[in-house]
Amino acid sequence: MPELEVKTGRNVTDIKSGLLSLEKENYILWEDKSDTRNIVIIEGWERGQIRPMSPGDATRYFTEY
Repeated sequence: MPELEVKTGRNVTDIKSGLLSLEKENYILWEDKSDTRNIVIIEGWERGQIRPMSPGDATRYFTEY
Protein backbone atom coordinates (compact mmCIF):
# COMPACT_ATOMS: atom_id res chain seq x y z
CA MET A 1 0.00 0.00 0.00
CA PRO A 2 2.78 2.52 0.72
CA GLU A 3 4.11 2.10 -2.82
CA LEU A 4 0.65 2.77 -4.26
CA GLU A 5 0.39 5.89 -2.12
CA VAL A 6 3.68 7.21 -3.46
CA LYS A 7 3.03 6.30 -7.09
CA THR A 8 -0.57 7.55 -7.22
CA GLY A 9 -0.36 10.47 -4.81
CA ARG A 10 -3.56 9.19 -3.15
CA ASN A 11 -4.21 8.26 0.45
CA VAL A 12 -5.01 4.74 1.69
CA THR A 13 -8.75 5.42 1.84
CA ASP A 14 -8.90 6.51 -1.80
CA ILE A 15 -6.77 3.59 -2.95
CA LYS A 16 -8.90 1.03 -1.09
CA SER A 17 -12.06 2.62 -2.47
CA GLY A 18 -10.71 2.34 -6.01
CA LEU A 19 -9.62 -1.26 -5.51
CA LEU A 20 -12.99 -2.22 -4.03
CA SER A 21 -14.68 -0.62 -7.04
CA LEU A 22 -12.48 -2.64 -9.39
CA GLU A 23 -13.34 -5.78 -7.44
CA LYS A 24 -17.06 -5.01 -7.58
CA GLU A 25 -16.83 -4.58 -11.37
CA ASN A 26 -14.88 -7.89 -11.63
CA TYR A 27 -11.64 -6.37 -12.91
CA ILE A 28 -9.69 -7.79 -9.96
CA LEU A 29 -10.05 -10.50 -7.33
CA TRP A 30 -9.00 -9.43 -3.82
CA GLU A 31 -9.99 -12.08 -1.30
CA ASP A 32 -7.49 -11.24 1.48
CA LYS A 33 -7.83 -7.50 1.81
CA SER A 34 -5.09 -7.29 4.43
CA ASP A 35 -2.42 -7.00 1.71
CA THR A 36 -2.37 -5.71 -1.86
CA ARG A 37 -0.01 -8.55 -2.86
CA ASN A 38 -3.08 -10.80 -2.85
CA ILE A 39 -4.77 -8.96 -5.73
CA VAL A 40 -5.34 -11.01 -8.88
CA ILE A 41 -6.00 -9.06 -12.09
CA ILE A 42 -8.88 -10.57 -14.07
CA GLU A 43 -9.04 -7.96 -16.84
CA GLY A 44 -6.10 -5.68 -17.50
CA TRP A 45 -7.86 -3.08 -19.67
CA GLU A 46 -11.26 -1.44 -19.91
CA ARG A 47 -14.07 -3.47 -21.40
CA GLY A 48 -15.06 -2.54 -24.91
CA GLN A 49 -11.54 -1.37 -25.76
CA ILE A 50 -9.11 -3.23 -27.96
CA ARG A 51 -5.98 -4.53 -26.30
CA PRO A 52 -3.18 -2.00 -26.47
CA MET A 53 -0.74 -4.59 -27.81
CA SER A 54 -1.08 -8.22 -28.72
CA PRO A 55 1.59 -10.69 -27.65
CA GLY A 56 4.58 -10.29 -29.94
CA ASP A 57 3.68 -6.78 -31.13
CA ALA A 58 6.62 -5.17 -29.35
CA THR A 59 9.06 -7.61 -30.94
CA ARG A 60 7.56 -7.07 -34.39
CA TYR A 61 7.73 -3.31 -33.93
CA PHE A 62 11.47 -3.37 -33.30
CA THR A 63 12.26 -5.92 -36.01
CA GLU A 64 9.99 -4.67 -38.81
CA TYR A 65 10.09 -0.87 -38.51
